[in-house]
Amino acid sequence: MFDTSLVVDGHVVLRDRHIGRLLEACEIFGLDVSDASIEALMDSAVPAGETGALRVTVTRGPGARGLVGTTATTPTVLTSFTPQALNYPPPPVRLGVSAIHRNPTAPSALYKTLSYGDAIMGHRRALEAGFDDALFVTPDGRVSCSSVANIWARFGSALVTPPRGDGVVAGVMRNWILEHAAQAGYQVSERSLRLEDLRDADGVFLTNSLRLLVPVRAIDDLDFAPELPAKLVGLVGDLLTQAARTREA
Repeated sequence: MFDTSLVVDGHVVLRDRHIGRLLEACEIFGLDVSDASIEALMDSAVPAGETGALRVTVTRGPGARGLVGTTATTPTVLTSFTPQALNYPPPPVRLGVSAIHRNPTAPSALYKTLSYGDAIMGHRRALEAGFDDALFVTPDGRVSCSSVANIWARFGSALVTPPRGDGVVAGVMRNWILEHAAQAGYQVSERSLRLEDLRDADGVFLTNSLRLLVPVRAIDDLDFAPELPAKLVGLVGDLLTQAARTREA
């Protein structure tokens, strides 16, 4: 399992949510790690006052061969920090619909695991075709996500994102918006979307923990206004300001 979080001025944005999601995934996959160990390693990996990306990886650890693992093991936890400037909001992107389908029944589609081959290949093929990222759909045509982000469609003041059952990782920013967007006057919901539904959208954007809100200006040959919802931009900006002031943001 792995988790990637944004660090601003030495503080992990939505730190407790990242730890909680990683621990949930570890429990699902049978990796016995404690929140105290994750917290300690995260804190030791973040340089004081730095801004960048923090990655935490948990593996089963050394043990006998085999898919199941019949002997007791101690999970291995790795952390790494990469300094990088915060560019918020980022420039708009173009998505290409991937020929690789998202399997909504696969546990690897619902959690951040090292089984990332489909996302890597989809992203690589999208770049080769002149896009910035890939958009994945399920075999029956439901929109799922990009290779690294959750997707949202805006219809007036309503924000819609696909449900977990459509092969969606519960992104930390996705969940935060579901809980907080009402403060900026938006109605949020989770429901299935198809590509034809997006033709009626007033805008499309992506969310992930590092880039936060990313405007989408096109999906294949379908163009969108590249502006982000202004009040939502401000709401996330407030989150960043808070993160710079308090460790628990």
